[in-house]
Amino acid sequence: MKKTKVILYLIIASSIFISCKKEIKEMNELLETDFKIIEFYYGYDNYEKNIRNAESEPIIIKERNFLEINVDVDGNCEIEGKRIESNLIIPELKKYLIPNPENESMPKTIEKEFTYAGKIIVNENLLISALFDKDLSYKKYSEIRNKIYIARNEIRNEFATKNYGKTLAELMISDKKTENEQFYELNDIFPFNYSEIMEE
Repeated sequence: MKKTKVILYLIIASSIFISCKKEIKEMNELLETDFKIIEFYYGYDNYEKNIRNAESEPIIIKERNFLEINVDVDGNCEIEGKRIESNLIIPELKKYLIPNPENESMPKTIEKEFTYAGKIIVNENLLISALFDKDLSYKKYSEIRNKIYIARNEIRNEFATKNYGKTLAELMISDKKTENEQFYELNDIFPFNYSEIMEE
């Protein structure tokens, strides 16, 4: 009887160990590939009112969909750990902002359907985080920040010209309902989830 209990205990202990080992492995895989973001876009209006939607679902950000930009005190820029010369910042950023499902080192993509653009491939929850040295001059800061926004506007403009037959600027100032809707559709096709951090 005692022997049976010992064997049973060993079986249970082994099962628990295997189960825990499996859970630890799964947890490690999750930590290696994912970041959990509680709220993706807080919004300035909500920020002023200090309001956050308590019912919002957590959004999982894959590590490859987390784009890191680092700028040192001299204005030297690194994108994903790679030093990028000033004149190449815009084209380098566009590589990440334009969906590229064939390249596994680029952000993960999904297929979505839109009213005017139809079924297309888009980046899935791309999050851009820029870390600036706190002693960086404002001139250098604004130059790099402007390039980040130029990269965003260029890909939206290229898409608009190709798919809507209008430039981004034309859609923005148009008084036609369809073209206004196309302009706002671009925000959904190429969402710009961008945050800045000043390094202490």
